[in-house]
Amino acid sequence: MKKITTVLLLSVATIFVKAQPFLGLYTFDSVKVTTGLTDPTPVPAATGVTFGSFSAVGTPANPNASARFAFTNWPLGSTGGTADSLYSGMTGSLSTGEYLEVTLSPVSGYAITLDSIRFTARRSSTACRSYSVRSSADGYASNLTAGMMMFNPNVSIQGSNEFFFNHDTTSNFMNNANGNLSLLAGGSFSALTSPVTFRFYGWNAEATGGSFGIDNVAFIGNAVGGVGIAENKTAAIALYPNPSANGLFNVDLGNVSGKSTVTVYDIVGKVILTKEVTTGNKQTLDLSAQANGCYFVNIKNDNGTITKKLTVSK
Repeated sequence: MKKITTVLLLSVATIFVKAQPFLGLYTFDSVKVTTGLTDPTPVPAATGVTFGSFSAVGTPANPNASARFAFTNWPLGSTGGTADSLYSGMTGSLSTGEYLEVTLSPVSGYAITLDSIRFTARRSSTACRSYSVRSSADGYASNLTAGMMMFNPNVSIQGSNEFFFNHDTTSNFMNNANGNLSLLAGGSFSALTSPVTFRFYGWNAEATGGSFGIDNVAFIGNAVGGVGIAENKTAAIALYPNPSANGLFNVDLGNVSGKSTVTVYDIVGKVILTKEVTTGNKQTLDLSAQANGCYFVNIKNDNGTITKKLTVSK
């Protein structure tokens, strides 16, 4: 395996590691049929994360309903009627040029971990039968894992994590899909220190005038503070390999004088390992018993302190 060395720069700043749970809810209360392609509703606020505004791409210039983020002119693929009730009867496909999107950005000094997206999908009687969620984590190449928070006879999961309206009907009850869940577990959404964007797609509409949109979108996760501070640089520390295929990490203090205290935290801020390392003495951090995922290592000595991210990928 090729050795990858992460260089940690000591800082005299005081830092901390503490998980801050958050729920960012988009209600779209200020949306009207004249408000354009960006949701004017005030965005959610939470410690450690900046929530962007939802915007629409490839749609008509304005929403076609109020108090939800809904538009017309989605890709066709449903012929309508009782013969069109089954997923196997759909002929359309997702268009990568038409979607609703939002970006979440970690605040400087924080890393965010996302657990899930919970939302309601709404359609008119001639709108999209299929919809899905993708992210910038893989370049929008695949649908996020789809699920339901509760049993809903109106919706099923089809194909490759596609949500599907089971009924072609004019009933408002059957055209509201509450409890949609996109699961975000895994390394792609753990300990993020750079922005991530999510896109909501709809297709298999019966007519171009059909209205499809989303409402009450909630992002669930937590933010960990004290990440990546690097000021007043006084020394370099080598930490490798990172990521580690067996959970073992080498620590080399180089020419840093004295002893350093090394503390490793899991993603929610729980201490899982503490040890002392000394100058000129390469030592190993053994995380082989830990689950795959992201961890934080804090190294502190008389020169200062620094926290960086480690990844276990067995």
